[in-house]
Amino acid sequence: IRELENEIRRAITMAEDGSFDAAVDIAKGAGATATCLAIYWDYYEISSDVYEPEEDWLEVANDYYPQADLDLTLTISVIDTNQKRVPADLMDKSFDDPEMIARFNAFLDHVFSKLRDVELISLAIGNEIDIYLESGPDTWEAYRMFYEATAEYARSIRPGLPIGTKTVFYGDMMKGEFGEVQATNRTSDVILVTYYPLDENGMVLPPSVVWDDFDALTAAFPGKPIEIRELGYPSSELLGSSEQQQAEFIREVFRAWDTHADQITLVVFAWLTDVSEADLEFFETYYGLSDPKFVAFLATLGMRSHAG
Repeated sequence: IRELENEIRRAITMAEDGSFDAAVDIAKGAGATATCLAIYWDYYEISSDVYEPEEDWLEVANDYYPQADLDLTLTISVIDTNQKRVPADLMDKSFDDPEMIARFNAFLDHVFSKLRDVELISLAIGNEIDIYLESGPDTWEAYRMFYEATAEYARSIRPGLPIGTKTVFYGDMMKGEFGEVQATNRTSDVILVTYYPLDENGMVLPPSVVWDDFDALTAAFPGKPIEIRELGYPSSELLGSSEQQQAEFIREVFRAWDTHADQITLVVFAWLTDVSEADLEFFETYYGLSDPKFVAFLATLGMRSHAG
């Protein structure tokens, strides 16, 4: 269960007592009906069409979440923020390479066979893809070809499941690259975004900004359902925030969400509980960032403190 929590760390995080069941009960007691599962392609596929993860968290999730009465959003991170997460023998291939597409389609067969009992809300192919595609060696067009081909295949084997790809709301969507995000989402069934209202210096914006942001987000994709797959507001004083300001942001989110409830169908709050020191160290290593503001951001996203 501890490792499973790491796989879904962007939603129901555990407190110091290490009880995931207790964390789930708290989330459900607050009204949560769903959580998120994120997996990495390269963790599962160790060589061509060979799936031998150290632990099969797909199988664990299939056993756990139906009995917990929680639906799941699923993310398969072929891109994870600033990382390319594909099998080692495909790392140097472009996303539009036919082998890359065929291998991922085969992996989709495997994933869906494992999640046979889970109620899936939607599938994200890629997480915060714009951060990687802005500076990585792969191009937007190559990724679009990969995404459109694999999404079409996913629809054929899981009919009715909405498919999207996840981007950052305070990323290209707010800059000159928004056209790339729009083009990539031209065939998406659902628009998937992450949302953390920070300025260019990493300081929090006023909680009231959520009203204009939700207006802008829904206007940018008229008629398309939207899921905010990650939404959070740190409470660190270093970032100009506080626990009171964080609480006000959460209240403003629900108020603004009410005005767009017909289009914004899901919000996943990050996180239930602040992460541990060990998890912080993992994030610093994984993302290759140790800036004090970045650490403070990650350390205080939770709505509950980790200690105690």
